[in-house]
Amino acid sequence: MSLRLQVCQSNVSNYYIQEDILKNTRLLENIFSMVTLRAMEYILSFILVPYLLRVLGPAQYGAIAFMQGIIGYFSLCINYGFPLIAPRDIAQAKESDIPRLFSAYFWAMVLLWLLVSVVFFAGYQLLLLVYPVTLDLPLFFAVYTSVIGLVIFPIWYFQGIQQMRYITILNLSGRMVTMLLLFLLVRSPDDYVMAAFLMSCTPLFAGILSWKVIRDICPGILLKPVWKDMQATYREGWQIFVSSLAVNLYTTSDIVILGVLTNDTIVGYYSGADKLIGCIKQAVSAVNAAVYPYISKVMQESIERGLHFLKKQLMVYTVLGVLGGAVLYLLCPWGIPWLLGEKYIPSVGPLQVMAFVPLVVAMSNVMGYETMLPLGMEKIYSKVLITASIFNLIIICPLISWKGAEGTALAMLCTETMVTVIMAVVLWKKRILLR
Repeated sequence: MSLRLQVCQSNVSNYYIQEDILKNTRLLENIFSMVTLRAMEYILSFILVPYLLRVLGPAQYGAIAFMQGIIGYFSLCINYGFPLIAPRDIAQAKESDIPRLFSAYFWAMVLLWLLVSVVFFAGYQLLLLVYPVTLDLPLFFAVYTSVIGLVIFPIWYFQGIQQMRYITILNLSGRMVTMLLLFLLVRSPDDYVMAAFLMSCTPLFAGILSWKVIRDICPGILLKPVWKDMQATYREGWQIFVSSLAVNLYTTSDIVILGVLTNDTIVGYYSGADKLIGCIKQAVSAVNAAVYPYISKVMQESIERGLHFLKKQLMVYTVLGVLGGAVLYLLCPWGIPWLLGEKYIPSVGPLQVMAFVPLVVAMSNVMGYETMLPLGMEKIYSKVLITASIFNLIIICPLISWKGAEGTALAMLCTETMVTVIMAVVLWKKRILLR
């Protein structure tokens, strides 16, 4: 072998080594950014949520949670399948194509926001002619603010360019402002509308700030809407939207069904437990959000290397999830009265039932979100979630009638477990990940 050939091979080898180091460094930075965000959100929630639960009481906090469930349908339709599809497309795109993709997804979301809002308000007016529906309109519009924030804060863009630190900075900035205002302005149960409004303002503040950052990163990124490009985003996101709709039927809808079948106080007991579980699930989703664009790109280059990474991640999740779930189950009878007050003791049961939900969700996210989607298995992913949502609809009402808030928690645990088991069986049969 000639000296020139050896030097050439050495340079190529060094190039790939440096490229891998750069990718891993960026991945670690993104994971650190997202975990830092979730950790800070957890700390702030640890301070704020108990304060709001104590000041507002189970009934008023339950009313907010119920309205957030209704607004969740707006978010579902507006998000479509974009939070999963857009980061992947942007991560895999050439730099010159990013403005076109960004504009297509952004304007597609704006159009969905306008359509959903018009349909809802027109439908509500028609319903009033037939049946006198009682809807707390001030509370509704207070929570509706979060929908505007959802549209104008393109988190999916920062995920796609793998710059999650901006999400961290912007989210925390918005959260700090709203948290300060909540402590200053919310002093009694009568302030529940103000509390709902300020809680919904975080994405709005973050979204406004994000456009300054976006202009600095990529000036002129927002182009005029092109219907053909928007149509393409709708086609590509359809399967994921169906999956998201299925997931919504056993997450957001459960709390709405609980409110319809019981009352705001019981919703408040369930929400107290659900908020604490949500803090843990946010930490898991932070890692998933950072890994997803990275693993999508790695899968393009080497499926074997991507699966090797995911197996390690699954192992870490399993160990931490088992330990964390056991600790949460044992400590919550003492922790709930200390954090939320004696009036929230009925939240202990639902929290114990959901203690291992973060573990189950973490495992299903690795197998579905991080494995099936990058491998183009959207249809299978969608079918699994649709099956689970049908199962949830079958069990949720009997379980609520039997155990109320604990029944809702049990329905959540059973449904999430079913999702994980089915995904594991599918990947096992296809000799992916679990072999």
